[in-house]
Amino acid sequence: MKFTVTLDPPAHEMACEEICKQLAFLGQGIEGIRISTRGDRIEFDAAPEIGTALLAKVETHARRIERVLRGVPRKVIFRSAAADRPGSAEPVDLTGVRILGPGWVALQGIPLRLFRYFDRVFECLGTRWSAEALIAPSLISDRTLARAGYFSSFPQQVTFASHLKEDLQIVEGFRVRHQAANALDDRAVADMHRPGACLSPAVCYHVYSLYQDRAVPVTGAVYNICGKCCRYESANTSDLRRLWEFTMRELVFLGPQSEVLAGRDQSIKMISELLDLHVLAAEIRTASDPFFLAPDAVAKTYFQLKSDSKFEISVFLPDGARLAVGSLNYHSDFFGRAFDAKVEDGGPMHSVCVAFGLERWIYAFLGQHGSDPRRWPDPVRTAPEFRDLD
Repeated sequence: MKFTVTLDPPAHEMACEEICKQLAFLGQGIEGIRISTRGDRIEFDAAPEIGTALLAKVETHARRIERVLRGVPRKVIFRSAAADRPGSAEPVDLTGVRILGPGWVALQGIPLRLFRYFDRVFECLGTRWSAEALIAPSLISDRTLARAGYFSSFPQQVTFASHLKEDLQIVEGFRVRHQAANALDDRAVADMHRPGACLSPAVCYHVYSLYQDRAVPVTGAVYNICGKCCRYESANTSDLRRLWEFTMRELVFLGPQSEVLAGRDQSIKMISELLDLHVLAAEIRTASDPFFLAPDAVAKTYFQLKSDSKFEISVFLPDGARLAVGSLNYHSDFFGRAFDAKVEDGGPMHSVCVAFGLERWIYAFLGQHGSDPRRWPDPVRTAPEFRDLD
């Protein structure tokens, strides 16, 4: 059934965004989280007994977020030429997107071609710095994520990787129990080792771990890296907009503060030009990460928004909503200290990552330009990935 929480005063736009990120993890069984345009009403769906128990939690958490973020203005550093007249192709044609599970998809046809196109375009951005190419593995050490602070900031999104214990009796027992089973049984987890690895939530962590106990040149280092990432999204999962498994292409800048911030500034300029070239209605604006519901989570969000440490590429969708298709993040010297990575003849390494979620770019492009290549902007329509469709 539907449950409603009234907010007075209403939550402003950034608070609404944070509330939506976090409410899905307040309790199992919450679904369909939505906030009114005015920010004065939160609605969600749940079984009667679950929803009733969650009402107080939802209201308390929403009010705390709204109170802390009330005085934080959204800073827009770029607005595309198309933002005043966004294109709209509703409903978004997702022919060629095959949903294989809750948050993972296969791509074929037009979506696959767009995937290859955008990956090539974003990879080419790295030529400005002669970025070192790197392919990231799907697995990442639990020690790396612990050093990076991921378990304390985003535990709700971690996907753990494990395997059966090397014990003949356990392996044989598992095999026998599952000969005719259609899914894992309740004893399967007890048969597994404590996870020593996870599925990587962001490809940049692999770069930081490469520099553990090492020094970065005073001129800095730039990596162009791509790989599969996994972030569990619970009830927030939806088509290409918010997947459990997705593909990330990143530019990672390491070095002195001046070098990495210059890389971010140049990246903002290049992405702004790219948005206009593709006639995409979008803004580059301040944003925050989905920190978990710890006592300091809202404070972290407040600091991130006030310090301009994270910008997002926010694209307009046909239904009036927004979709963050990428981000530009300055971490100060956090990862330098975490991995004991220094700048030659200097202090801890600073870092910036410029990230693109490829599946989200597909959705945003189709949402504004539709699925008929003949109606697309020239740079895409005439690209090698689509020439045989002329």
